[in-house]
Amino acid sequence: MIALKITGLGSFMSRLFSGNTFDSFLLAEGTLQMGVTWQVDGKLNRDFYEKDVWEDPSQRPYDYMSWSEVRPALRELIRGKKAPVSFRFVLHLKPELMQSLLQKEGDSELLSCVGAFVLTIRYKEGQVSLLSGISMKSFTMNKNADILWDKVIRRFLQAKEIAFETL
Repeated sequence: MIALKITGLGSFMSRLFSGNTFDSFLLAEGTLQMGVTWQVDGKLNRDFYEKDVWEDPSQRPYDYMSWSEVRPALRELIRGKKAPVSFRFVLHLKPELMQSLLQKEGDSELLSCVGAFVLTIRYKEGQVSLLSGISMKSFTMNKNADILWDKVIRRFLQAKEIAFETL
């Protein structure tokens, strides 16, 4: 697990809410504090979908809403002259990307233990911080997934030219 501070706030916010930079993630949950507090549960609601859509992985491939789908609604909520008081979004890397990263590691134990690669984005008092983490399906002493995810997050931010420093 690593904690990072984003040093280019304007550029980061633009990429988060207007660009496709984070479209490889799903929104697990979020809180947006403005004039009112908006809480978003990213878990898809089974009752909303027709049975054939719910059961067809090609039409509904994830349990959580993709960031690309929820991003426009969040952008509309924060649009205006006044910045939010705070926000916190818990993102999960899309499962197929997580599996691909773990397969490249060649550690079969990790494939069965890791539930999600998590990235928490927090904004408060004009600063953004990122926190990497792992959601485990079962206990293991193996820390290779944590080490891998921390490296991937740093490389991802560098590749997207997002300036950061370690907290």
